[in-house]
Amino acid sequence: MELATKYRTSTQARVELGLIRWEFDTLIDRGIFPRPTYIDTVKRGKVTLKVRYFDASWVRIAKSILDSELKVVPI
Repeated sequence: MELATKYRTSTQARVELGLIRWEFDTLIDRGIFPRPTYIDTVKRGKVTLKVRYFDASWVRIAKSILDSELKVVPI
């Protein structure tokens, strides 16, 4: 529970950036955004879940990446 007060969850970071889930996940998976600040592994029976957390610095970097991408105009 302490992680949720120190970091943003994927949903919180995604909403703050104004992205839909597919865009958010794709930008991370393709290496356009940096890796999450922290990844917590949670076991639920036989299933292992990975919960991603993001700090304020990560969100600032992601915002600057989005801003720089928006300034690029195709020729």
